[in-house]
Amino acid sequence: MNLEPLTPQALAAFERLYPRILAVVREKLALELGKQSGKFNRQQEEILGDCYVRFGETLRAVYSFGLYESLVEELYWLASVLESRGLGREWGQKILETWTIGIQGLVRPAEADELSRPLIRAQTSVPRGAMAPSSGEMEPSEDVQKYLDFAFENKRREAAEFAQAFLKLGLAPEKVADSLLMPALRQIGVLWERNKISAAAEHLATEITRYVIYRLFDSLPKKKPVSVSAILACVPGDQHDIGTDLMSNLLAGEGWSVVFIGRESPQQDLLETVMRVRPNVVFLSVSLISHLPDARSLVLELKEKAPDVAIILGGAAALKAKDILAPLVAGIASSLEDGRRIALNLAKSRA
Repeated sequence: MNLEPLTPQALAAFERLYPRILAVVREKLALELGKQSGKFNRQQEEILGDCYVRFGETLRAVYSFGLYESLVEELYWLASVLESRGLGREWGQKILETWTIGIQGLVRPAEADELSRPLIRAQTSVPRGAMAPSSGEMEPSEDVQKYLDFAFENKRREAAEFAQAFLKLGLAPEKVADSLLMPALRQIGVLWERNKISAAAEHLATEITRYVIYRLFDSLPKKKPVSVSAILACVPGDQHDIGTDLMSNLLAGEGWSVVFIGRESPQQDLLETVMRVRPNVVFLSVSLISHLPDARSLVLELKEKAPDVAIILGGAAALKAKDILAPLVAGIASSLEDGRRIALNLAKSRA
């Protein structure tokens, strides 16, 4: 979408009124479900409610970072999740329309017009009832599929040995991660999105992958310790910590001193840990667009309170917001191999 950035007045109005807009959105969803009483089960209604809220959180980041194209991607994703769970393709459009109504009803006309413009454009970009394309690979490679078969069948040892075989062929661990483990995780997400696997199966395959990571790196010889340290964490709210876990193992293998925090850590706790440990580098992962405002807030506070600490960002959302975030950090990694390269270059510059 070729749209102008929002004015500060429009952005401020949306942030200020967001709780009230969300309340209106929830009220309208409740009314809509009331009209269709008995049509959906409790799980379907909960998923629908979650999707309405997720779209609003995504909208906040889209407005703030100007990522208007991501609205269309989000709508297709929502339509895919909802349709695959028996809710109908039209609910993606209903979510969009409800948020538009909420904005136009509570925000002053001038700012409401600005805020509504990307939504109206997205509405015309996603035909009503259109089949949502997948957000990831639908035909994984033969190696990825074989790995997934082991993971879904709870064959931990076989999955680990399959990954280790690539090391024996001479492939570097970061390449094994980028070519096998990360594509497998993306495919797991696609299968959940399409309702091809349950949440339990998704958790099982993800945790087996975590086990494989430990087996993979435990089998490698450790390098001599170096006087470089790093803290690795997800941005608060981001649940996708496997990539961060992989990076922590890569750096530990290079002799770094690492503190892997992972997910679920509040911003204040992260800041206190950084101030106490005083690492050379902080790696932050941000996978979902909805977490970009929190990522920027955390980066800015880190730069203020620990200006001597280099910050490296990773994750799909960080790459999408690269133009805005890159000037604030030491690097944005496009892959694990790229993250390792950025980190080692930083270490050399500080030697």
